[in-house]
Amino acid sequence: MIVKKNNQYAVECQTKLANDCIQNGEYFDSQEDALDWVESECWIDSGEGWICTKCNEQILKNLGKMRTDRGY
Repeated sequence: MIVKKNNQYAVECQTKLANDCIQNGEYFDSQEDALDWVESECWIDSGEGWICTKCNEQILKNLGKMRTDRGY
């Protein structure tokens, strides 16, 4: 999701799972520049929004823990 603040645009993290999630990317004058920034920062496009790298790490840790807990 793109957020607008003071006529600038940033991409919002979809999940906000990690304690150190930045929640919003950097603000830019255009939506295209905001999207370029998250792509260059390796955020994950989920198809429904963008997931920051910190939240992606947390998701992977949760999946690993779930597999361990279930004995896989």
